[in-house]
Amino acid sequence: MSDPNPTSWLQNLGIAIEIICPTLALLVVILRFYIRLDTKSFGWDDGLIGGAMVLSIALAVGSIIVMKELFIGIHYYDVPLPIDPTQGLIWIYVVGAVYQPILTLVKQSVLVFLLRFSGIKAGVRYVVWGTVIFNTLLMVAIFITVIFQCIPIEMNWHPLVLGHCIEQFKFGVVAACMTIMTDIISVALPFYIFLGLKINKNRKIALIGVFMLGILVTVVSVIRLYFLADNFNDKSPDKNFSLGFCVSSIECNLAILTASAPALWPLIRRWVPHLKSTGNHSYYGHHKYGGGTSHAQQGYIRTTDGPDNSIGLKDMSSRRIRSEVRSARDSDEEILTGTGIMRTTQFTVSTEDNYSRTTLNRNLDDRTTHSKVSSNGSF
Repeated sequence: MSDPNPTSWLQNLGIAIEIICPTLALLVVILRFYIRLDTKSFGWDDGLIGGAMVLSIALAVGSIIVMKELFIGIHYYDVPLPIDPTQGLIWIYVVGAVYQPILTLVKQSVLVFLLRFSGIKAGVRYVVWGTVIFNTLLMVAIFITVIFQCIPIEMNWHPLVLGHCIEQFKFGVVAACMTIMTDIISVALPFYIFLGLKINKNRKIALIGVFMLGILVTVVSVIRLYFLADNFNDKSPDKNFSLGFCVSSIECNLAILTASAPALWPLIRRWVPHLKSTGNHSYYGHHKYGGGTSHAQQGYIRTTDGPDNSIGLKDMSSRRIRSEVRSARDSDEEILTGTGIMRTTQFTVSTEDNYSRTTLNRNLDDRTTHSKVSSNGSF
């Protein structure tokens, strides 16, 4: 007598994948939400990732049910007979319906994140918005097709019901190819944008490298396409003894992980201070105020003027200096929190010698006396 609930090392491995992948993705999303809320930069891109994460959990739950109900990862001769595949087919239908929206929401999140940068050219912005619209329309088209691939819908889990279905293999291949194409576009756009940014070379390489992690998702998408074609063409009785069914979960959760990597950079630098950019060491730490007749410290000040304009910091109040002077570290932080890339102007703050300070104090005393005379009209 055969076991009514057979299992195998392959099925257990598949279930482990379905649990571990969304768990890792959920942990990263929670950290992403934390740093975005902490830096008050939570945006639409974070909301889109959150939506993708919810659907990814549903995908994992549905996939585990399918593996158990349809005996995925079990040799055909260990499958107990007779079997009722209805529950498994219902959940296959659910899994197929949520798969495309997950990937689309992730890609939309990446594109919206790019739109938060203020240094992007208008033409590139139009391309990004065009890609967002195309992704949305593609998702809606595929979702509607998946929902109504069989008429009546019940035919998806009751194949003996009278009705008709589309050619599911051709549709699956076309949808997978379109997904791979949009994956490539979503990776190419950040590469093009960051390649043209006028920022520190090492920082630029780091930015491009983080966003290029999306190539891994494209590779997994191609692997999924292979398993999809193999499943339709394989006529052997043991074709379910495979982990090809789990590739969709790996792809979706890997997409969430790679899309969230740039948003985690400020948190990583907070936890590992030595990863902060060093740049020119004269920007911080090597020059201190006090002692001697003239000391200088370099830094950056935000400006909307041309490169030749200068600001006399000695004429600014201390409150003004505190609010306007920003270090290169602050600029780094803004790049990866998506609050904009600012143009900066290098300046030098110099202390004055005792003679200059005495002269300045005398001038201030004279101005005070003049103000009193003007207000009273006489001595």
